[in-house]
Amino acid sequence: MISKFSIIMILLFSSVISSEFTYKDLPVLQSGRVKPFDTYARNHLLQYYGKSSIKKTEFKDKVKAIDWMFNVFVNSDEEIDRQIFNVRNPEVSFSLGLNKNDDHRYSFNEILTGFRENQELLEVLKIKDEENQSLVDKQIIEIYQNILSFDQIAHSFYCFLPLVSLTNQTNRDFMGLEANEPVSYSYFMRNFDKFRFLLQNLIDTDESKWNASHLELSQVAMQLESMTQFQYAQSIKIIPYDDDEWKSPWELMDGRKLTEFESKILSLYEKLFYHFTNNDIDLANNYATKIIDEINSKKNINKSLLPLETLYNDIDMFLYSIVFYILSFFLVGVSWMISNNYFRIFSLFSMIIGFILHGLGLLLRMIIMQRPPVSTLYESIIFVGLILVLFSLIFEYYRKDTVGILIASIGGSFLHFVGFKYAADGDTLGVLVAVLNSNFWLATHVTTITTGYGVTLVAGLMAHIYLVINYINPKNKVLLNKIYNNAFGLTLLGLFFTMFGTILGGIWADQSWGRFWGWDPKENGALLIVLWLLMVMHLKISGVVKKIGYIYALSLVNIIVALAWFGVNLLNVGLHSYGFTDNVAMNLFIFIIFELIFTSSFYYLIKKRKIKNV
Repeated sequence: MISKFSIIMILLFSSVISSEFTYKDLPVLQSGRVKPFDTYARNHLLQYYGKSSIKKTEFKDKVKAIDWMFNVFVNSDEEIDRQIFNVRNPEVSFSLGLNKNDDHRYSFNEILTGFRENQELLEVLKIKDEENQSLVDKQIIEIYQNILSFDQIAHSFYCFLPLVSLTNQTNRDFMGLEANEPVSYSYFMRNFDKFRFLLQNLIDTDESKWNASHLELSQVAMQLESMTQFQYAQSIKIIPYDDDEWKSPWELMDGRKLTEFESKILSLYEKLFYHFTNNDIDLANNYATKIIDEINSKKNINKSLLPLETLYNDIDMFLYSIVFYILSFFLVGVSWMISNNYFRIFSLFSMIIGFILHGLGLLLRMIIMQRPPVSTLYESIIFVGLILVLFSLIFEYYRKDTVGILIASIGGSFLHFVGFKYAADGDTLGVLVAVLNSNFWLATHVTTITTGYGVTLVAGLMAHIYLVINYINPKNKVLLNKIYNNAFGLTLLGLFFTMFGTILGGIWADQSWGRFWGWDPKENGALLIVLWLLMVMHLKISGVVKKIGYIYALSLVNIIVALAWFGVNLLNVGLHSYGFTDNVAMNLFIFIIFELIFTSSFYYLIKKRKIKNV
């Protein structure tokens, strides 16, 4: 079903996707997934630099990740002096002897020099247990791994660069070279039988009898020998091999007999880099298209998804979505200040545009990954934000008083900001482990429970709005009653989705691990939301609390959702744990404190006023 839907959507997007490919779309296998080089470059620049593009300076324009990476391939001597490694911690830069600068960014050469001059630091860290490592220790190790990774990338395609010249006509004729142009290391490896014959002739000929052909061959042999020092650079897997295994170019240049397919791919890459180094990008893109077609004919990599993913990277729909959400928030504020219905309409229009962009971004991810919308923590943030905005807009459709727009703009923007934080950590289009990679359960349990998160957050935000309006304008009973009734309806809806999603999760767990309930932290978190909503409803129905008490308890549900959603990961245990991070712990703590202070303050002020009036 997902596959058929994807084909339909790809056809719809065909008007914006060219039939020709570019070097940005070239496939590379990383972390179990075939992705375009554009994504690969962005992930690595995020890892090193902290952003997906290099900022504009007075000397250079902004550099895209893909252009940076290809310049690393062809001009590594230039790029090793570019300051792209982000070292924010001054203790780390001091430990490595790096000169302080305003950007906190350093070049490969600067950091490498720092490690060479402080080798004893690395030796100590190598024998230090991970649990005993300080934050500074971990950051130093991370930087060291980054420069090793960069070094691998810088020399991964060195074998394709046209650096070797054969000017002697005899040698050129024998090697099958027509034009008097430099060739690559890869060319000699593809034609190794011919080159070996020439070398054998060189060895068999007495040095005193060497002619111009022999002298040139001797120099070429030494040059090729020096280039073999980069054979370790095997991290970029671009050539399909057996089953799910792909090889790097250097792995195929160990003297083995190349298959016709391998030789053809290497030849096409040689030509691509030849034209790229000569700044003939159009011809380079022609060879990129040939490479993708050739690989697709062997592996069926669904080549249409490559430019689609590049398009997803370039458009950055979530960024534009949050712009319209924030604009909508300000327009709502203006409409309240001047009581102008036109501004309400403009704010609604802005919110709808942001929602459409939000949805299209999520839709593109579904097509690219060939799976339902939610499978990772990052995707859950995007999806919950979309659900929050959707239900807020539904309420606005019936209410027409901007309360729904206000909730949508606040909740949608906030969750986008949270999503950007997680996106900055690297690849957001990751492959799931086998036990979780079930489209049926991802489309049922995961989608249902995250829908429950979204609806419950709308209910919590509705309660926040009630507290604020009750304090500012307590005489507006009509508006307060509407918000109160809406909040109760949302509580019921949130309870339905979270409870149903939790039950579906138990069925999935029973099928996957042989137990319906295992008291996993994530399971307990989902149950906690259900129990909190049930408690709030029983308090209201039984009359234990009045309206304001019910609203106050409901406003705290945002904390419960945050704990169930993110807090359980801080325990770093369980099947659903995504790993502990200090930043998440601190941000979650700040969020909880803010929510407690905000809601409790308004609740206290409202209660105090009522007592005073009595």
